[in-house]
This record gives sequence, structure tokens and C-alpha cells, in this order.
Amino acid sequence: MTVAETCECALAHLAVGARPTAEALFGWTQQFRHDPDGRYWTGTVFPDEVRFPGGERSTYTAASVVLAADALAGASPASSLFVDTASVLPPLMVLPSDL
Repeated sequence: MTVAETCECALAHLAVGARPTAEALFGWTQQFRHDPDGRYWTGTVFPDEVRFPGGERSTYTAASVVLAADALAGASPASSLFVDTASVLPPLMVLPSDL
């Protein structure tokens, strides 16, 4: 499992109104925070809890954690991109069916 994919899954659940599931997923990722520096392990293989790639704590993983935390907390205007898309994005275009 990867922290980034779990946070992305949390964002998807949040977008469809499944906040409790999103909160649970995000909360579960917190056990993979590396105490000395606050970064998150990129991936973990279960049941052995082996880290992959070996020792990596990527910026991509950190970015997904920041986006999920912001979306759940509503801490910035950008959080609406994941929660209330209708208020910040233009409506979808309806294309003719013959395309």
C-alpha cells in the first residue's frame, strides 16, 4: 500500500460525500509518518511491513497528504476543488453523441 494512493482514495470518498470513510483512510495513513522528520514512508508491503522503495519518503507522498488534509479540514480555498467542485469549476460540457 502507499500513503499517496490511500490519500487519493480519501479524496475520492470525500468528493462523493463519504466523509467518514475519507477521515478513516486519512487517519490510517498517520501511522506511516516518520517521527524524526515528519515525512511519510512512500510504501509499505504487508504483512511484513517492509518499506518500498527502500527507505524512500517522497515529495509526491507529502503532496498527497497535504491535499487530503486540506480537503478534510477546509483550510484553504483550494480545498473546494476536492469537496465542492460545482462552486469552483465551470460546468461540464455536454458533447453531441455523434463525436
